[in-house]
Amino acid sequence: MPNLSAHTIAEARRALRDQWGYEAFRPGQEAILSPLLEGRSVLGVLPTGGGKSLCYQLPAVLGEGLVLVVSPLIALMQDQVEALQAQGVSATFINSTLPGYEVEQRWTNAEHGQYDLVYMAPERLSGDVFAARAGRLEVSLVAVDEAHCVSEWGHHFRPAYLDIPEARSVLGDPPVVAVTATATPPVRQDILKLLEIPDAVEVVRGFDRPNIVWSVFRTENKWRRLRAVVEGVEGPGIVYVPTRRAVREWRTRLAHHGGTVAGYHGGLDAETREARQRAWVEEEVRVMVATNAFGMGIDKSNVRFVVHTAPPSSLESYYQEAGRAGRDGDRAHAVLLYQALDAETQKALIEASHPTAKEVRTVYEAVCSVGQVPVGSAPDGPISVNLEAVLKTTGYARTKVRTAIDLLDRQGAWSVRSTRSPLGLLHFEVTAQALRDYAETVENQALGAFVRALLRLVHAEAFRDWWPLDLQAAERRTGLSPARIQRGLRYLQEHGLLRWHPPGGAVRVDLAHPRASKLPVDDEGVQTARQRAEQRLQDMLRYARSHTCRRRSLLAYFGEATEERCGHCDVCLGRHDPDAVTPDEEPILRHILQQVAAGVPRGQWFEEPPVPPHRIDALVQWLVTEGCLTLEAPLRGVFRVTDEGRRWVETTQ
Repeated sequence: MPNLSAHTIAEARRALRDQWGYEAFRPGQEAILSPLLEGRSVLGVLPTGGGKSLCYQLPAVLGEGLVLVVSPLIALMQDQVEALQAQGVSATFINSTLPGYEVEQRWTNAEHGQYDLVYMAPERLSGDVFAARAGRLEVSLVAVDEAHCVSEWGHHFRPAYLDIPEARSVLGDPPVVAVTATATPPVRQDILKLLEIPDAVEVVRGFDRPNIVWSVFRTENKWRRLRAVVEGVEGPGIVYVPTRRAVREWRTRLAHHGGTVAGYHGGLDAETREARQRAWVEEEVRVMVATNAFGMGIDKSNVRFVVHTAPPSSLESYYQEAGRAGRDGDRAHAVLLYQALDAETQKALIEASHPTAKEVRTVYEAVCSVGQVPVGSAPDGPISVNLEAVLKTTGYARTKVRTAIDLLDRQGAWSVRSTRSPLGLLHFEVTAQALRDYAETVENQALGAFVRALLRLVHAEAFRDWWPLDLQAAERRTGLSPARIQRGLRYLQEHGLLRWHPPGGAVRVDLAHPRASKLPVDDEGVQTARQRAEQRLQDMLRYARSHTCRRRSLLAYFGEATEERCGHCDVCLGRHDPDAVTPDEEPILRHILQQVAAGVPRGQWFEEPPVPPHRIDALVQWLVTEGCLTLEAPLRGVFRVTDEGRRWVETTQ
């Protein structure tokens, strides 16, 4: 196995200058590279835009062998490979957008040492092709990008990341560099445990973004506050909204108010998303109104504001999205707009997306029934099931069904075959010769040309099984837009020549066992996932409701210490006066102080809260402002009663 320890940090610094044109490392990069060049594994947590990818790209150009990069995002790995190739670095990717013969060729090239880096999705680690090739690869380092995906405490959990330790063992146990932008202490512990690198060096840098002004506005008139930000802050910005419908509504309002605005969400076709993103990056459009589908992998340093019109589901998501502001180091604004109703909306989303054990079993039954799998039998290959049919059968929300399918994957009931956008699933219903005959005899010449192009594009396996079709690749090969390609596929389906599931429209699974009459489900695991989601939401809401320095709250959440006050967030600038307290609320105030003095956790202060949660927050803030309480742990709600607080209790009894 190739060894990185033959190289020094001085060589890495020269490669940084010669290959990438940088004169110095960014904060944290050298601290990650030094132990890697000693042959040790490293967990590196650097902020978005902090240069995580260089921490595994530099070792690739220094050492013998190749760096195997596990990455969850197909578009991002393709972008990185193109950028590396433009710089003269030999790199490639292996993912589901490639036909089988191309995958085989790239693996052969990798065996013969033709690449410095090979990018692949985690789902491919458990495949037969990887198992056959892995023992012949000379891998010097395994890089795990977006490493928080290994943890159920993370906000983008991917079950396939759990296959990395076994894959690493087959490769000869090379060192690991796991990198991510958002990992709290519990997530970091999970990463070390689940990747089986307990002795890895931990490098955590750069959560502090002193150039960002963090603000939260509790307001019933979000439009007025948003308009004030857009008018008052010059330069490009992002407005994050929770739903596709909200994208249309907020984009329309901003457009009518003046200025250039675009909307972005996952329901748009790839061509439209790419065009709108390009227009925003090139500043033909100033403001992008988007769901959280927007932003990953975008390298735009001069974003001057990011506004969230409602709290996301976790502080990790919020920090990652808001952190897209001000990457050039100049002053920027991260603004969260919040009202009490937002909490109920997020709680409803958790309810909709986290099924019970009974609901998980119902989804299992629905997938098997729609896929026509009898009890006690197991198909020879994967079954492909229309997702809409599963939704109709169960009556559940789409997010709940998707979560149940992933839970069943993690519990070993089946293996999910990825059908992520821009991939659809195609299966020919007639022979190749019948399709050729159809192309030659059909009166519509354009349709005939389309069928001939499809035959050249799609692997022969599609005549025996479902085959993933990449609409972006099809666009490049045919010159047709993805929308026109889908229209052509639907037409051919209506005429019985093929079956077609558009991106996101199908569930494709390999059953691990014959269909069970009553599938056992790990109810504890199901409940744990929900509890973790509820805890992440609680942390997010406490940030929104808190009157503690925003910077201090965020850094404490990610495990970094800082000064008591940053001096320029909304709290430090005194933008929020504490709500007035009525005489009727004095017993509640006294009860809070007594509970804190007795060491009772915040969640247990009241058996039945006498007022709504937001009012409890206001009363606690009044006690802090009046000097009766001090905050010991931001976001966790840990307080200490002061001498002033004790005197107040004595005088009001």
